[in-house]
Amino acid sequence: MLSIEGLSIAYGGIRAVREATLTVEDAAVTCLIGRNGSGKSSLVMAVAGLVSASGSTRLDGIDISRKSPASRARLGISLVPESRRIFGSLTARENLLLGAPRDARVVATRLASVLDLFPALADLLDRGGHEISGGQQQMLAIGRALMCGPRVLILDEPSLGLAPIVVIEVFRAIARIAAAGQSVLLIEQNAKAALDVATYAYAMSLGKVESLGATADLPSDFELRDLYL
Repeated sequence: MLSIEGLSIAYGGIRAVREATLTVEDAAVTCLIGRNGSGKSSLVMAVAGLVSASGSTRLDGIDISRKSPASRARLGISLVPESRRIFGSLTARENLLLGAPRDARVVATRLASVLDLFPALADLLDRGGHEISGGQQQMLAIGRALMCGPRVLILDEPSLGLAPIVVIEVFRAIARIAAAGQSVLLIEQNAKAALDVATYAYAMSLGKVESLGATADLPSDFELRDLYL
């Protein structure tokens, strides 16, 4: 579905990502775990076309490395950025419609799917984005991305700053999204939660990506600290 090969990013003389190679499988959750500052967000910003990078990024076999962020979005790359970045001055409904096409029937179908996934949003559609909680904002940000009908949904730190009970709800929704046939690239510091929901896993440290393989094949004595020490 999505293939990243030899991707490198530098900010001035600092190399944030070093020849990263990663594959996102079709209709599955692929997670990239790692500590804060390891380069995870830089990598997905490059996939979305928001920062310059060398190497190649392919979507369904098509090289999108030189395409603009808008072109990548139209082709099916949908990013839910860290800290959500919803529009506080707009209502929840308006935030959702920002990600929608012009076809009214498609909009109605996708909106119904989002509200089925996150029922709490149904009573908040006319509330301002700044008037709802952090957890509700995260649901709204994911819903907005799904309104685009993406080929690959990229979630950057969806558990960041959320109460534990909300984290459980968000990760249940991620599992449902993948079960419905959506390809998901999940970026997370919360490694346990990410590995529980993912089918395939990668780890990132100091800008380098290492494949962990299928999560079902990880040994029972697997220790996450071994990845970082």
